[in-house]
Amino acid sequence: MKGPILFLGIGGSGMSSLAHMALDLNLPVLGYDQKKTDTTAYLEQRGALIQNEISKIPLDGIEMVVYSSAINDKHKQVFDEIREKQISLKHRSEFMHLLVSNQRSISVAGSHGKTSTTTMVSQILSEQGMDPTIMIGGDTSLLEKRGGKIGKGSFAVYESDESDGSFLKHKASIRLLTNIDNDHLDYYKTRDRLEDAFFEYMAFGVEGDLVLFANDPGIRDVLTHKTKEIFFHPNFHLYLCLEKKELEKEWFRKLQSKLGNQLVSIVYEIKDGVLEFQFPEPKKYFLQLPYPGVHYLTNGLVALTGAYVTGILPEISVEILSRYIGVKRRQETLGTWNEVTIMDDYGHHPTEIAMVICSLTNQLKSTGKLVVVFQPHRYTRTQLLLEDLAKSLACADNLFLLPIYSAGETPIPGISHQSFLPFLNSENTELLSGEIESDLTSIKHKLNKGDILLCLGAGNVRDWGLSLLKTNE
Repeated sequence: MKGPILFLGIGGSGMSSLAHMALDLNLPVLGYDQKKTDTTAYLEQRGALIQNEISKIPLDGIEMVVYSSAINDKHKQVFDEIREKQISLKHRSEFMHLLVSNQRSISVAGSHGKTSTTTMVSQILSEQGMDPTIMIGGDTSLLEKRGGKIGKGSFAVYESDESDGSFLKHKASIRLLTNIDNDHLDYYKTRDRLEDAFFEYMAFGVEGDLVLFANDPGIRDVLTHKTKEIFFHPNFHLYLCLEKKELEKEWFRKLQSKLGNQLVSIVYEIKDGVLEFQFPEPKKYFLQLPYPGVHYLTNGLVALTGAYVTGILPEISVEILSRYIGVKRRQETLGTWNEVTIMDDYGHHPTEIAMVICSLTNQLKSTGKLVVVFQPHRYTRTQLLLEDLAKSLACADNLFLLPIYSAGETPIPGISHQSFLPFLNSENTELLSGEIESDLTSIKHKLNKGDILLCLGAGNVRDWGLSLLKTNE
């Protein structure tokens, strides 16, 4: 490739990561995105030329156009012109494989925890001097404001996004899977089709290594119901992270009888915020992270097992993860206002929401209240998961609901933030207008010294927290 490469939707987390990787290779980068953000500004700082109107970008001379599923039929005319000029057109997953084709790939998939787990694997390999290529769908200090970089080592670590099925194009030799949950059903339509996709990702019939967090009910369902008649490649190896009680279950025994020494069990238990685990050898290891929450510990176990497959000993990974650097918008502390801790989290699915609220509630204990400002993400997700979303928010001491963040979707009649009210406690729930200044007046009345204010959602809800902090100035 010589470029220029045009990225449509360059401001998105995955697309911006790929653009940074192209810049690392000294390829000329052009981009289109309707919004000017810190992400696009940094890309421009590095040399990318970005326009907020597609019509302003001349297609003559462009070698390749990279697009994501977020670029929809509204831009059909542009796609027609690209094809007419016979410019190579690549989905972002295809372009990524072009970038990592000469390296051994480690992919990380799952309904939740992909970004954190990918960051953990990347930190372990980086601190071991392995200089991996990295593609992460989030902002981490590991990459200094970027989601991707080209490394000179023999491994590439990347996040595999299941939202549009494109993760099935990823042909990694080491595959990690954190969990399977009811998300992106607007694309898959049914739970069975979602499970079929994850089963295909597991690739039992292909040479390689697969690490599964087998204590997840969704993964166990797939292992129980979809592995009965399948062929296991003789050079396939399965690593299962699970609690000891699962070793006696029928699903595990059947799988073990089929795979024999191709299956490795990593047995764990969690006590007082510490994950104790054991590979087949008798030595025990103890994993503790700087972030609270069981989900961080189990993601860490999956990550260090993936690192183990590359040859890194568990004791080394445990020491590195004790200094885990984290990801922006994952239990991120934004600052303090009148001795109230302001936090931001990307959680937007019921399982993620319940986990972060549970971990922060445990952290607070009796020292203060957890006040949550929740911004529902997408009309389709809200419609599909409304009651489950409401249940996941129920443990907040006080709850403020913002209008739905559309993420470009067309509103669905009858679906709004008001739709949550029948499923919530009216005494501690309040609707917000979406106007930051007036909303903050309501929020401030509920905050006291020692509380945590959690801005929760995948949209722009953190702006409410940042605006509150500015009132300190």
